[in-house]
Amino acid sequence: AHLLRDVLAVPGTLWTAGFVLTYKLGEQGASSLFPLLLLDHGVSAPELGLWNGVGAVVCSIAGSSLGGTLLAKHWELLPLLRSVLRLRFGGLACQTALVFHLDTLGASMGPGTILRGSALLSLCLQHFLGGLVTTVTFTGMMRCSQLAPRALQATHYSLLATLELLGKLLLGALAGGLADGLGPHPCFFLLLILSALPVLYLGLAPSTFL
Repeated sequence: AHLLRDVLAVPGTLWTAGFVLTYKLGEQGASSLFPLLLLDHGVSAPELGLWNGVGAVVCSIAGSSLGGTLLAKHWELLPLLRSVLRLRFGGLACQTALVFHLDTLGASMGPGTILRGSALLSLCLQHFLGGLVTTVTFTGMMRCSQLAPRALQATHYSLLATLELLGKLLLGALAGGLADGLGPHPCFFLLLILSALPVLYLGLAPSTFL
């Protein structure tokens, strides 16, 4: 209890904990559902496995590398995070529009169609932006942990990393139930709202996160 109290007393910890717990909710829900919708609309499992497996990993690494490069070039953390969160929201908005279009009359996901290419490109783009957001966020977590007493820094960072992982698992685990209960269209609209909330939450960021 004393250890937890000391960890939570570090400046900016409560705000950072709230952010890392929620910043991936919309993204992870969409990442779990969108490939399943593509399977339902005729994309083959091997093709989807390639794009959502190898393609997603390559794009995520590229996004993470870009995030590290931008930070190394002395970009301010908070403005950069705000920008990449807005880009991620825009990417998810495009993906949500695709979900609505998939169920329109005459929409075809056949090989070589623009809709199929757009859907697979959207899948990779979201992983690229997800990697970019993650790198910038982890930098903020480390910056917050550096404010803790030296003996607590590893514990402090471990707590934030655990909450970050919990937030990512939460919507990934619940996405299927939400889609079954609400339907894919309302579910993606909800995920879009969840993706917008971290942008608004940044307005409450303490000076320690700058």
